[in-house]
Amino acid sequence: MLHGPGDLRVEEVAEPQGEVLVTVERATACATDVKALLHGHLILGPYPARFGHETVGVREDTGERVLVGDSVACGACPPCAAGHTQLCTQMTWVLGGFAERIAAPAAALHAVPDGLHPAGAAMAEPLAAAVHAVARAGPGIDAAVLGGGTMGLMLARLLVLDGRDVTLCDRHPQRRAQAESFGARAVQRLGRHEVVMEAVGRPESWRAAIDAARPHATVVFVGGCPSGCEVTLPSGPLHYAELDVRGAFHHTPAEMDRALGLLAAGDVDWRAIEGETIGLHDLRDALLRPTAGEARKLVVDPRVG
Repeated sequence: MLHGPGDLRVEEVAEPQGEVLVTVERATACATDVKALLHGHLILGPYPARFGHETVGVREDTGERVLVGDSVACGACPPCAAGHTQLCTQMTWVLGGFAERIAAPAAALHAVPDGLHPAGAAMAEPLAAAVHAVARAGPGIDAAVLGGGTMGLMLARLLVLDGRDVTLCDRHPQRRAQAESFGARAVQRLGRHEVVMEAVGRPESWRAAIDAARPHATVVFVGGCPSGCEVTLPSGPLHYAELDVRGAFHHTPAEMDRALGLLAAGDVDWRAIEGETIGLHDLRDALLRPTAGEARKLVVDPRVG
């Protein structure tokens, strides 16, 4: 339970209440969890808040292994009516994956393909966000990704699968090696590209992404800024180079199912970004640990420890 910024506790709590009770097998962690731990997040709700949103487990009513999607759209607001359910204004957020059990609406559940390990299936949530971001990128064979974290690597792999010529920029040599294993060219400094996808989530990276765009290019901001972050984008390149700057947020249920299929087929190698498996009691320290070297996703097994 998250009681406030930096205050994450393991507690015995009442059984979660909801349509379907799921016994958690694995929950993976991401940069959003770090931001939520340190700064809060718009999807958390009031403290104390349940925590964790990349969750796979077994339905207690049917025994089926499911991915617990972290949101259910209302289906009636203007964005939903326009087909943009990821932007639902009345979204029901489904959090609490860092626990032994989670309760979820049936509409949030996705069947996990046979043979896909729970840890790999949990990574379908961030991969679905990457699927959505690549769909936002528009045309352009020459594509670049700024940032070689797990999201950047997922974006690079999807762009490669999309038949594009992909360059990934990151200062860590280990992450550049991972990018090359995913089929991308890895560099320490970007040139100019038709499509630039920013996967860091810092104002200086947003500006660097714009600087790396050719005239008439598309720039997609995938990495969200922490709460309270303010950034002023340079109007010159946007105006004189006619840049198309887009955001990419969240995903749709169909994109989640596509992500599960990509992982099950081996088109995206989840083991290449699988990190250590920890228990609930180790989660806070693991999230706050400085990141260096290879990009790896923490895997939480609530039965450990």
